[in-house]
Amino acid sequence: MQRQIAAFVEQPSRKTFLAARDAVLRESPLPLIAAEIVVLDRMLDQEQYQDMLDRLDTLPPAKVLSPRVHFLAAEAADALGHTTDRELERCLFVVTLKGLLATGDGTSANPYLVCNSSDEHDILEALGCEASRQSIVENAGRMCEVVSCSDGREVWFDVTEVLSPPKLTRRSRVIRRKPVKPRRSRLAR
Repeated sequence: MQRQIAAFVEQPSRKTFLAARDAVLRESPLPLIAAEIVVLDRMLDQEQYQDMLDRLDTLPPAKVLSPRVHFLAAEAADALGHTTDRELERCLFVVTLKGLLATGDGTSANPYLVCNSSDEHDILEALGCEASRQSIVENAGRMCEVVSCSDGREVWFDVTEVLSPPKLTRRSRVIRRKPVKPRRSRLAR
């Protein structure tokens, strides 16, 4: 997984993003849940910066491809005066957002492939769209969320892995280990 993520960060493209996404979902098919992002946003608003960074460390590996997580980490690092971390997280925010945008064009034929529910919000914001209505539809055997925007546009997201994470295979079985104290990882916050 680390190899694919590093390749994506070094050369962001649709191909490297999808390889990193596949590796992350194989390692841990659990997406970030929207409620967790709400808690993190609240912690940022309440200026609980270090607690928020500590909580980010406990999130599933899918966080590494979430622009929202990198945005929040950058804001907390900035508030704490950690300029190196702030710049790294800002860079990762831009790179992950570009990676998500490279996965499609938001049409029914080519929906954006998201890893986490918060990715939709980040993409809509980048496109300058405001959601007015959402629905889930099946499209070519995949589950898609169709967001109708206030300007009349529709933006399609493939949410198959978010709604029903892939089954663990023999190669990606969960290994139970003794809990260890989480360490702050600069890349996978």
